Amino acid sequence: MRKLCWGLLCCLLILTAGCVPVNVAADSKLGNGGLGGEVVTVFPSATITPSPTLIPTLTQTPFTPSTPVPSPTPTLTPDPNLTFTGPGPVLAPVLMYHHVKPYSTDSEYVVSVDQFKRQVQWLKDEGYQTITITDLVEAIRYGKYLPHKPIIVTFDDGYLDVYQNAYPILQEASYTATMYLIENAINDHGYISDAIIEELSTAGWEFGNHSATHAYLPSSKNMEVEVCASRARMIEKYDLPFDSFAYPYAAKDEASIQAVKDCGYSSGAGNGSFTIHEEERIFFLSRREIKSYFDMQRFITTVTDLR
Repeated sequence: MRKLCWGLLCCLLILTAGCVPVNVAADSKLGNGGLGGEVVTVFPSATITPSPTLIPTLTQTPFTPSTPVPSPTPTLTPDPNLTFTGPGPVLAPVLMYHHVKPYSTDSEYVVSVDQFKRQVQWLKDEGYQTITITDLVEAIRYGKYLPHKPIIVTFDDGYLDVYQNAYPILQEASYTATMYLIENAINDHGYISDAIIEELSTAGWEFGNHSATHAYLPSSKNMEVEVCASRARMIEKYDLPFDSFAYPYAAKDEASIQAVKDCGYSSGAGNGSFTIHEEERIFFLSRREIKSYFDMQRFITTVTDLR
């Protein structure tokens, strides 16, 4: 009966402690219930190792910057009224005038107000837009946005009647012009004044040099004074660049052209039949002179004849 009870106890230990048997000697202190030296198999309590607690990995959220990140700069859309022209040959008729007076005269250099109005109106109706000599030179050399149909209006000598009669007509058409000044004639009777130069410059007109005294340069002994010193004085007086030089009498002379280059001008203006301008002709730009005896058809042909 004792053995049966001991067996039941062992079974109970197995069930409660797990199935890891070890051999131990029976406890001699079991009293009358001892086994008297028998070796029995007992099952010690098993050490249960708890499963590790899984710590979830945290995904760190980046800090929001205190300074907002700028949006990408949008691509600028070019002005639809402009075309990138050059570098290289540029088509732009350059017109040359001298006088614009209310009446006709016997001089081929005097265009009447009525003639000039009709000419400017035709240009406007045909979509021409004025640019300056500097615009033309920059387009040839570097490329530049220009109107689809660019044209340049130039006036030689700086006559007062141009301000009185041509300027209002051009202004109404939103046109500007380039005027070449004779240094020693400024403020004289029949020529524009310092105040007019400032007004026209503010209105977008460009000014170039036409020499100190309108001397015939191929035979002049004062080339430096006529071309270089006059420019330096006018730059200082008017704070304008005077980057272009118009040769008096449109005289083409290699020494004069070299002097214009040496004196720091970016271009020189003469006359001729070209309306397509190239780098090799920048220091003797071809201008088509508008004469008093031109009818409208002659004017139109002068502007539109491409060479």
